[in-house]
Amino acid sequence: MTDSAPRRGRPPVSSREALEEVAFDLLLRDGYEATTVQAIMAAGSVGRTTFFRYFGSKGGIVWGEFDRAIERLRASLESARDVPVMTAVIDAVAESTRLSREAAPDTWLARFRVLDQDPALSGETAEHWRIWAAEVAGYVERRRGLPAGSVATAAIGGAVQAAYVAVLRRWIDGTEAPDPVILRSHLTPVGDALQHFLDENP
Repeated sequence: MTDSAPRRGRPPVSSREALEEVAFDLLLRDGYEATTVQAIMAAGSVGRTTFFRYFGSKGGIVWGEFDRAIERLRASLESARDVPVMTAVIDAVAESTRLSREAAPDTWLARFRVLDQDPALSGETAEHWRIWAAEVAGYVERRRGLPAGSVATAAIGGAVQAAYVAVLRRWIDGTEAPDPVILRSHLTPVGDALQHFLDENP
């Protein structure tokens, strides 16, 4: 298949990251359901071969990097230092966030804005965040020798995820500039409270 692309308008984008930026501009403007693959291709002046080589599908634009962010969180938890459980969790969240921002600096926050605001994605977004929180819960279970599916650790995973989302929302509305130091300052008190709970309930 040849990769024929329209040549009118803006010059063709030159990388996956550049096409992703074009796609998120459209997603934020028009919404996920109204933004077609054809519209993204036209805006980026690329053909089908290029688009599907980069993303595989329209869903790949929003979910591919989210899935990689979960993988980074998992890897950061697995390599955590020998420190209190919740300190390790907060360290891992901060480190995986830093790596995710470095991987997609121009679209990292735009992706979260789309996921947080587009009702067409709410169900899948909730499921992806559930998986993210389950990584935290599973780590706490392994560190504490608790059975899988513990209600307490599920609550801990949900609490960390909720606090993390609250910080991300402050970043997208401009309340704060994205900064790993600020992220830690918000998450550390949450982690300390959860560590106290764990220490009181061995």
